[in-house]
Amino acid sequence: MVLLISSSQLFAQKSNVFLKGMVRDSLNLIKDVHVINLNTLKGTYSNDYGQYRITVSLGDTLEFTSVQFETIKKIITDRIFFSKKLNLILKNKNYVLNEVTVKKHDLIGDLRIDRKKVPKDTIALKGKKLSNIIDNISKKSQKGILNKPNIKHSELAKTSMKNTDPSRAFNGANLVGIVNGLFSLIPKKKKNKLSKKESNELLKNKILTDFGNSFFEELNIKNNQITKFLEYCMQFNVEKLYEENKRLDLIKLLEDESINFLIELKQK
Repeated sequence: MVLLISSSQLFAQKSNVFLKGMVRDSLNLIKDVHVINLNTLKGTYSNDYGQYRITVSLGDTLEFTSVQFETIKKIITDRIFFSKKLNLILKNKNYVLNEVTVKKHDLIGDLRIDRKKVPKDTIALKGKKLSNIIDNISKKSQKGILNKPNIKHSELAKTSMKNTDPSRAFNGANLVGIVNGLFSLIPKKKKNKLSKKESNELLKNKILTDFGNSFFEELNIKNNQITKFLEYCMQFNVEKLYEENKRLDLIKLLEDESINFLIELKQK
């Protein structure tokens, strides 16, 4: 009996069989999975239905590879060899991306280096050129519009206006003036505008939020002095630089004025 089993195993090791199977993930069948017999270096790939077919011997190792899935190796055991079937479920690969810090600007936090990165305001320059082009086109077009009509056309226009003007029934009354007077009686809505003080407070809060306390600490401005320092800087071009997003120019201004501010504090 022992001799019979040993001979059958020996026969199986020397013979080849066609192994069939199906490859899938947790949801779908997978096509184009490469199946390689590492012992014979022969291979195939799965079709559109995830099916493959390859010759194997007992003890061979099959390797299943795909770009989106983890590689799997399977040894052909007695059970697989005699069943001539091997179905597999592949696991998706997890790709870990490097951590990226997104900033509103390319400042590195070193004031000495950041001041040298002040870009040229090319957008404003292009806008100015475009504005000049539009003005030139407008002036040329107005020359044609403002040409005086000839006498014949003027007389026809006056006659047509007299015949069709509905205000003639008012015996010379100024209809336009009456309508404008009626509209003037309608109360106008008051525009809600922020006062200068409220606008400055809002701007100070925005600057403090954007730059943070650590920025002012580098300027030797203490936490209880930040508000007074920003109020001191309001007399300069702070609001315009902030609204135009010229952060590097604003940093330079704050750094320069921090020296004057601290000198004035000592004098007081």
